[in-house]
Amino acid sequence: MELGELKTIIAKIESDVLLVPEEIRKILGPDTKIIAGTAAVILFSAGTSYADVLRSLEVIQEDIQFRLSKEKSEASKQRKT
Repeated sequence: MELGELKTIIAKIESDVLLVPEEIRKILGPDTKIIAGTAAVILFSAGTSYADVLRSLEVIQEDIQFRLSKEKSEASKQRKT
């Protein structure tokens, strides 16, 4: 799967269940670890090493920085017109 964004709804049904899109379930497998921060959550396959998780986060961080620079560039272009 390429880097991208998937949206889902987090809702309390009868029990605390998180509905995860199929594309993500295929990546994570049945056993998943979760680390929660104040603004984001990391989900990763239970068998993944922390070193691999960190490398993956670096790739995601680079992608977010690219998106942010595009966003700023587009906002700048809109102000000029």
